[in-house]
Parts: sequence; C-alpha cells; structure tokens
Amino acid sequence: MDLKKFYFKHIKESEYHYKFKTAIESNTRISNIFGEVEDIKDDEFEIFDIEEAIKKFRELCQPGVDVSGENKIWFYLVTYYLHSSGYEIKEFPRILARPPVDPYDFTYKEIKNRIITLGQDDNGSVRYITRTRLVAHLTFEQKECNIEVTDSLDQKFIEISTHQASFNNMYIDEKLAEIANLIENLLKQNGKFIELEYEKVCCGFVNDSDVKEYRKKMQCFRHGTDEAIAERKTYSEEQKNFLVDYGLTIVKAIHELVKKME
Repeated sequence: MDLKKFYFKHIKESEYHYKFKTAIESNTRISNIFGEVEDIKDDEFEIFDIEEAIKKFRELCQPGVDVSGENKIWFYLVTYYLHSSGYEIKEFPRILARPPVDPYDFTYKEIKNRIITLGQDDNGSVRYITRTRLVAHLTFEQKECNIEVTDSLDQKFIEISTHQASFNNMYIDEKLAEIANLIENLLKQNGKFIELEYEKVCCGFVNDSDVKEYRKKMQCFRHGTDEAIAERKTYSEEQKNFLVDYGLTIVKAIHELVKKME
C-alpha cells in the first residue's frame, strides 16, 4: 500500500486532512529541524496492511522521535489512512480524524498531558518509559460504518451540516442526527413530506412506516434537552453503529428515488 497514492486518490476538499495536501505534495524536499534539506522518495511511504500502519503510528509517537521532515508526512498519511479505514484510538478519539498541523502537539504535548491527568507523572515530569508504555497500549478500534458514502451523498451531508462537515469527520451521535436531518431534507418538499415507492429499490425490506419509525427514534440525537440526552445514553456503541448503517441504507434509497423524480 502506497500511502501517498492512497491519499491523493481519495482525499476531498471537504475533508479535514485536505489541509495537509500542499505539504504532502511538496514532500520531495523538506527541511529538517537542523535546517538541512532532505530528499524524500515516494516509495518510502509504503506499508503492508492496517497492522503495519498502526505499528508506524506507534513508532512516530515514541519519545525522542523527530516528527519533522519525512516523519511529519508519515504522520499526515498514516492518520488519514487509519481514519479512512474507520479507525479511532479509544484514549484519543479525535486524533486520527483531526490530527494537528504540528505532530509534536500530539506526540509530545497531548500524550504528556494525558499521563499527568492519569497521575502517572513524577511531580510534573514524565519519564520516557511511561510514555513508551502508554503508546504501546493505545487501543485502536474500528468504528466507522461499512456502507460507502458516495461523493454526491456526502455533499448533501456537507450542505446540511451546521459546520459543513464531511460525514466521515463526524462523531457517531452527530452522524445519527445528520442522517435524520438529511432524510427530512430529502423528503420534505414545499412544506410537506412526499411518499416514495420504496419497493422499487428496497425489495420490500424498507417501507414508509420503517422510515417514519427510524426518524422518530433518531429525534433524541437532534435535540439537546435533558430527556433527549438521557435517551441517547440508552443506546450502546454497537447499537449506534447499526443505526448508522441502517440509516445510510435508508438515505441512499431515498436519494436514488428522489433523483428519479427530478
């Protein structure tokens, strides 16, 4: 797997990681911390699989590792690849989705702050062995749904999102809220909800009643009342992941049927 080719094949302007595009494009000549210019070959950004990508991420986070120059590009590419593959780090759930421009902000500062928060420091100082141990025990979890969000559908999510976020850059609760919002956005025309012939694409597995019931259950993710927040907590992570997959199936069916009507 060539991570650089993977990045340029999949990256979209709407994605957070797009901000690193210029740096990655110009990675053939990068100055290191000593001001020396280094030549970097494209084939140096190759990995075998997910396991090797995770191993590389851990290596970049080890104390004493210089995360400038070539390693900075590695950090951008590995975080994008793991995020695109649906992975999160339990201890730092947003780092793969929104890595800092300067990797040092995470590999040193955030890791150090977490160790201090956990009370594993020595009067404010963090030993190398403690950082090494924390990095070695980071928990990588595959959280993303397995249903592909097409470019045209992702653009719909971006349009209705309050902060114009791509679907894969949302938290899971936000995904459920935006799925419900998009269903309403697609079905509500001239102030009224249209009825679609779901059997044309859903083979009898989804009908109008199913869509209404799904929207009803997702209302708690759209509102911030105490009751809504309490209801959200009744769903497990596994249930939320299922509801994302199921909701995307509904959205894709509605999107196709609405397009045929236009």
